[in-house]
Amino acid sequence: MLQSGSGGRGSVVDDMRFHGQIQPDLPPGPSTRRVRPRRPSAVATWTWFILRNLIGWLLILVSGPIGFALPGPGGLPLFLIGFALITLPGKRHFTARVLKGKPIRRESLAFRRGVALAALFVPAGILGYLWAIKMPWGIRHHGTLLAVLYLLAAPITFGLGLRSDFMLNKVLHFVARIRRRIRPWLRHRGIDLLPPRRRRRHVGTEDVTRDPDTEILEIDPSYGRRFWTVWSSIAPWMRRVVGLGVTAAILAWILKPIVTHWEAVKGRIAETNWLQFLLASAMFALFLFACRALAWRRILIGFGYRLPVAAATRIWSTSELARYIPGVIWQVAGRVYLVRPYGVRGSVSSTSQVLELVIFLLANLLVAVGSLAWLGHKVQGDAGNWLIAAAFLIPLLLLLLHPRILYKIANNALGRFGKPPIDDRMRFGALSTLLVWAVAGLLWQSLAIWLVTHQALHLPLAKWWVVAGAYSLAWCAGFLAFWSPGGLGVREFVFIGAMHFALPPHIRAQFADPRELTAFLAFLSVLLRLWATTGELMLAGLAYLIDYRAALGQAVEPVRKELLITSVKDFN
Repeated sequence: MLQSGSGGRGSVVDDMRFHGQIQPDLPPGPSTRRVRPRRPSAVATWTWFILRNLIGWLLILVSGPIGFALPGPGGLPLFLIGFALITLPGKRHFTARVLKGKPIRRESLAFRRGVALAALFVPAGILGYLWAIKMPWGIRHHGTLLAVLYLLAAPITFGLGLRSDFMLNKVLHFVARIRRRIRPWLRHRGIDLLPPRRRRRHVGTEDVTRDPDTEILEIDPSYGRRFWTVWSSIAPWMRRVVGLGVTAAILAWILKPIVTHWEAVKGRIAETNWLQFLLASAMFALFLFACRALAWRRILIGFGYRLPVAAATRIWSTSELARYIPGVIWQVAGRVYLVRPYGVRGSVSSTSQVLELVIFLLANLLVAVGSLAWLGHKVQGDAGNWLIAAAFLIPLLLLLLHPRILYKIANNALGRFGKPPIDDRMRFGALSTLLVWAVAGLLWQSLAIWLVTHQALHLPLAKWWVVAGAYSLAWCAGFLAFWSPGGLGVREFVFIGAMHFALPPHIRAQFADPRELTAFLAFLSVLLRLWATTGELMLAGLAYLIDYRAALGQAVEPVRKELLITSVKDFN
């Protein structure tokens, strides 16, 4: 019987038995059936085939320019790596002949076929290039002349090609000399050029294989490990840099018309009433408290955790401000960290936050579609596409809110991370009540938005739905733009587009130049971002002022998990 040991064959068999690859009732030994490693799917195989060929040709193309800039062997390693990645029939045989400098015989059939192909395609390529660059000889407008030139060039090229064996052999001799110098240099650096074609290689659980190897280049595995180590460390920062770059580009696009048409729109901008702005910010802070922070607290109560109102408001407002930090994780991770002293599990905190955001996203979609849907005949541009996407998202989110689907997805995700499932759940009726409450809160928020914008826009109260729908649609776009911190730039971009087709004609007619209207709407989008941030800071400041002792880590008592009497059948 095989015994387990460090590095022994028995340890491999024991591991296979543990993972179910060998049935425990089968006697171990040579007759035991070994399971071959599962082959990748056809989709994965073709994806890797296309990707490696694209990368290979890219390396071949850039090897020349890089070779002139780098010392030593220049771009030859890049060319070899690229050539090793691409797929060609008989690639290894052809590469071996070239690198070994085997001379070409003029009488060989392969040489004559190669010359014939060159005679067919080289003149056609040269004439096509002359036709494309519009040479002044009138070639472009004389198809007959092109045909005659090709018929003359093809046999001349074939005749010269048959007598080029001497020059090609000189080149091959020079390539062999380069190979004798470059191959030890590459091997010293872990790159084996033309490795042995048949040798013992371990494949999965099989002992060895002597199948022929068609690769022309073998790279030491340490390069792959080093690459993935470096990539894993810089990838998060690269994503953040790209996200910030996209956000900065959108902001530059938004601010450019304001700067360009400042003289034309500064009069309307000066009409902004800053007292009404502060009042609207206070209204927005009240909305955040009543319809966002308390809604999240109500979801936690549904999960069995009753947080104090002040603490829930402070934690919610702090995590919301964290969304302006690049990286989507800070908003979720910050709330998990802040709520942990109260005894709330991280999985419950994350799930409650996702549930709150899904409800609020659905409420914004309902307000946006409900306010702007009747303008369907005017829907155009990017904002119109966002409105159509919003309409399609509504049934999907309504389906996601059903407890049977929602908690199944959440528990499956928690199980993958080794977290305990959520046992206490909210009924669909409670979730629907939170949705209705969020929609009512958005109507209150819309009144605050109208208060900020109506004086400069000359927008009557009866048209409040214009800014309500445009802002709700823009909020959805900013929320779904995961690369942008707090939807910065994206929300403003969509708001400008939505207002373009939602504004009444008599208001658009007040601007002689459409670019002036775009500049003024860009100012309004920035003003609304400032308004929203002011309201968030008002709420956070007030919450910290009331709950300052808990913010300093004093008088924090974990809440006792409430036992809910509802049965599973009630919400299934």
